[in-house]
Amino acid sequence: MTDAPPNLRQRGWMLAALGEQDLLMPGDIPARSLATMRRRTWIQEEPGSTPGPARHSLTAEGRAALLTVAKLNALLGAESTGRIPSIVAWPTLESLLREGLAVRLTAHGEPGSAEAPAWISALGRRLAGLPAVDERPASELLTGALTELGIGASVERDEEGNSHVVHRSTGFEATFCQVLGPGLGNSASHPAWMHGGWCGFIDDGGDVAELLVRDLTGMDCAADSAGAARALAVLLAARSPEPAASNAAGASQ
Repeated sequence: MTDAPPNLRQRGWMLAALGEQDLLMPGDIPARSLATMRRRTWIQEEPGSTPGPARHSLTAEGRAALLTVAKLNALLGAESTGRIPSIVAWPTLESLLREGLAVRLTAHGEPGSAEAPAWISALGRRLAGLPAVDERPASELLTGALTELGIGASVERDEEGNSHVVHRSTGFEATFCQVLGPGLGNSASHPAWMHGGWCGFIDDGGDVAELLVRDLTGMDCAADSAGAARALAVLLAARSPEPAASNAAGASQ
């Protein structure tokens, strides 16, 4: 006889353990429930536990018990960006969303409404055995790369929710963001794993230019940020001397 799948309480405890780096189960689970999950090999006792009640961790069998075939197919069938296809059956998708294995996000990487597309969450990636992704804001990687080169920058947001990384110096302004598409605006605060290239808008004393920085895959935010920082450093180093210097030279003739 095949064991029944985890019940609602058991799933809650097991999903909580999935979110822990060491896969440790919560410490307040009743002994009878622990014994049931241990008998079904969903959890195992941790060797060398600290004094007190033994701690347990989630096993590979336990992770597998959390997934139905439909859920696993939905997670593994996602696009390379992590977006879950719209063809996934509504009950399956709703279950993934309810358990935190997927999340609806806007193009800015913020929690979205029921109309927003669904993406695999960090928890879902871990459960399906997919590689982890960088969840830091893309702006954090770019400002960090600029700081390493001695270039100050800040993150600014407008009333429409668009965000940009901005550097300003005398007579010079550089604004970096990801252009999201017609009618969607711009973003710099989206998660790094949602990145698709930096677009820089350069205003040097009224001379305006664009700078596009994108790696070959179009998804490596760290590489894009380092490249954008180097490009901006070159532009700043190549700027013309201040007009005051040439004026002073002319006055001495």
